[in-house]
Amino acid sequence: MCATPPSQELLALDGGIPVRKALLPYGRQSIDEDDIQAVVEVLRSAWLTGGPKVGEFEQAFASRVGAKYAVSFSSGTAALHGAVFAAGLKRGDEAVTSPLTFVATANCVLYQGAKPVFADVSCETLNIDPEIVAAKITPKTRAILPVAYAGHPADLDALLGLADKNGLTVIEDACHALGAEYRGRRTGSISHMSVFSFHPVKHIATGEGGMVTTDRADFAESLRRFRNHGLSTDARQRNASGAWQYEMVLLGFNYRLTDVACALGLSQLKKLGNCGKIHGCVQVCSWDRSSKPAGRC
Repeated sequence: MCATPPSQELLALDGGIPVRKALLPYGRQSIDEDDIQAVVEVLRSAWLTGGPKVGEFEQAFASRVGAKYAVSFSSGTAALHGAVFAAGLKRGDEAVTSPLTFVATANCVLYQGAKPVFADVSCETLNIDPEIVAAKITPKTRAILPVAYAGHPADLDALLGLADKNGLTVIEDACHALGAEYRGRRTGSISHMSVFSFHPVKHIATGEGGMVTTDRADFAESLRRFRNHGLSTDARQRNASGAWQYEMVLLGFNYRLTDVACALGLSQLKKLGNCGKIHGCVQVCSWDRSSKPAGRC
């Protein structure tokens, strides 16, 4: 395949011919009639938020990734915040994360008053380098936040080994990795907590939305309370039992995902094939490398 050397081309910025007639779209979600009908059914129902579609979406998502629990949030950023809260980070603590990511990965640590500590990435994968992470761990470290850059999972076995050795929690920012696999295991079923996003630039879209998956019941309970003002019960639970009172057991936020969004998420999730693609999206990566990643940036 031949290509004209860049030196012989005039950039569009300098008056050359543009590569595209229009700028690349910010996001191009794929919405079909099934998605629209799913949303319409909820709009005609008794529950627009706090209703049955939330639990349905969470159960379907947990099953899809192979986790015991999935807790939905109003955005991927809110989900990251919830995960850092559930891990117990507070003022004076540290969390090691990647500098090559969106701001929310580090900001969620700051939300809790803790300090993000950056460890460099491997040139081969652009994911956080476990050897550099190890050098960054101090007595103040409480968590490691790897990022699945461009949908490619980080070296989770090595990072979980560091976490086990040092009593840390691994919170995986898997917002770009729905459908990805790491050594035969699906992302979302490996780390202590994994965080996904349903923004229109991700694999499935709910408008805004996020999810945390985990196998730990205590994390799941803390996440549910945190996203619902720190309340001990939600509206549907009180409606089912006929109770009106509730307890605020922790300082939480209004990070709930609506039934409207969850209905859309359920419909979108059905279109996510086993290969991790939906309607022509780029396939996410499968990490099955047995050797150590080569080199650092």
